[in-house]
Amino acid sequence: MGKQEYLSAGRFAALVGTTKETLFHYDEIGLFVPKRRGTNGYRYYAMDQMETFDVIGMLRELGMPLAEIRNYLEQRSPEKFGVLLEQEEKVVREKMQRLREMQRWIGEKKRFLAQASAECREAFEKDPFCPVGIHTLPLQYLVTNHSESADNLAVNQKIGELYAYCGQYGNRSSYNVGFVQKRETLETGNFLDYRDFYLIFDRVPAKVRYTVRPEGEYLCYYYKGPWQGIEAAYRKLFRYATEQKFLLDDRFYEEYMVDALTSQGNGTVYYENRRKNFKIDVLRREKTRFSQTFFILLLTMTQRHPL
Repeated sequence: MGKQEYLSAGRFAALVGTTKETLFHYDEIGLFVPKRRGTNGYRYYAMDQMETFDVIGMLRELGMPLAEIRNYLEQRSPEKFGVLLEQEEKVVREKMQRLREMQRWIGEKKRFLAQASAECREAFEKDPFCPVGIHTLPLQYLVTNHSESADNLAVNQKIGELYAYCGQYGNRSSYNVGFVQKRETLETGNFLDYRDFYLIFDRVPAKVRYTVRPEGEYLCYYYKGPWQGIEAAYRKLFRYATEQKFLLDDRFYEEYMVDALTSQGNGTVYYENRRKNFKIDVLRREKTRFSQTFFILLLTMTQRHPL
């Protein structure tokens, strides 16, 4: 066969959608070698190698290491290729399932952000000095964790464990992390006891322990401002409840309506709850929390005093 029936590395790379450097690397590790080498050391490839390269690309796209691909190619047979296809089909199904879950999470996150923005806007338009109201909230499921220490680093570690615990069973919340405050603690003047926290799910989360936050009427206060202003927000909430003769539950839920996924700029850093970036952002909150602006929903289950 003559030289003219072979393709140079550059032409072959262009045909299969790769680079010469990739071909050279595959040659060096023995994964995909040229059909012929010229006396000048140049590599030449044949058209019938395109199918093999396509299989390598498919297996790489599925995440198979190069060493495993090379081992298969060295021992390939129709039977082994059939087994390989079955294995990779399973991988594809699992990836498709994860993508469907991601698509669902994106949809839920979009709905949450739209609802949160509308609620905040409505509350502040109604009364910018005391944005409070009664809302009927649906039943929701809370996966919780607790830190024995209120130290920021200890809390941060436990929140990371909460995300990992939920994530190992495929549970991904579209809500921002929330904190539970006990009324008895708030009444002592301690408004920063952030040792109990949770992730919210609208459906029963799989294979994890959870508690139920029941459907019912909740007294909701929308707070916007720096961290040190949270005490004033709670005091306004208590005062409003007293004036309106509301009975309040023993637990208060503190939920972040806006986080770093959605807002930044003008020197304002919003609370971030993504697991992979959580540690650095919690540390940043500790250092700069008195100059940051937060959008926080304070809520507790309520009913009116009996007449």
